[in-house]
Amino acid sequence: MGKKVKDKRRAKLKLERRMKKLVEESSVLYRCLGCGTEELIPREVVEEFDFLDDGDLSLPPRFSCKECPEQMEPVLYKSVHGITYEWKDK
Repeated sequence: MGKKVKDKRRAKLKLERRMKKLVEESSVLYRCLGCGTEELIPREVVEEFDFLDDGDLSLPPRFSCKECPEQMEPVLYKSVHGITYEWKDK
């Protein structure tokens, strides 16, 4: 395999890693409490719901699961109120 081919592959992998990191930084990973389905939700949507929610601050912003009737919670999220929510198996 030539040097040019290796350089192209390396550049492609580097770009893919950079894009993945960008998506992870601009989204919050949510997991369903019932079925375990995971979904990336845009960070700005989560932060807006978090800001507008007047409920219990000990609970993270939740969304409804598309697969079952349960709720989804963030795997790891630092709220606009400075509270860090981390997924714990329940």
